[in-house]
Amino acid sequence: MTRTHRLAWIFTAALVALFTPSPAAADLRATAFGGGTRINEKNQGTLGAAATFGGLIGVEFEVARVWLGTLAEVRAAKVDATLTSYMGNMVLRLPTGPVQPYASAGVGVVRVTGNVDVPFVGKAVSASGRDLGWNSGVGVYLFPSENFGFRADVRRFQTAEVSWENIAGIGNVALPKFNFFRATAGITLKF
Repeated sequence: MTRTHRLAWIFTAALVALFTPSPAAADLRATAFGGGTRINEKNQGTLGAAATFGGLIGVEFEVARVWLGTLAEVRAAKVDATLTSYMGNMVLRLPTGPVQPYASAGVGVVRVTGNVDVPFVGKAVSASGRDLGWNSGVGVYLFPSENFGFRADVRRFQTAEVSWENIAGIGNVALPKFNFFRATAGITLKF
């Protein structure tokens, strides 16, 4: 075995050791959170929950809802809507000590639902639309005890172009792309 091959093996073993979580560092964290979302030049309320598993590198599944109110950008109809995001994220976290900073990024589905008043139809109908979305952000876990803590983060979300599905037989109506920031804080249980 040449010197180059030995160095390659040592480097590979070091990477495996670095990125393989130890049993104490690989944990499950469940977080319920609330906060605010800056969307369409307005601040809106947000509620959600996340389940995260892993040590240094982890996987997170998150669901959050934003109450959008009336969407003035949709000129063809009056829309009172909510936006729900379903995201799968990769998380890079410093898993030691009571203060654990992290960064996350991921993709998922963003669903917009609402009640729509369509001109010339005369009645409100319900409609929904969904599209691909992605997010990235940073945050911190604070664990004053081993199994109970707090999480705070800031994330940026963006969607592709969302279309309403089948509004009163009219067909699809395009909505604007959503590009927004969200700041939340929550309670975390670690298992």
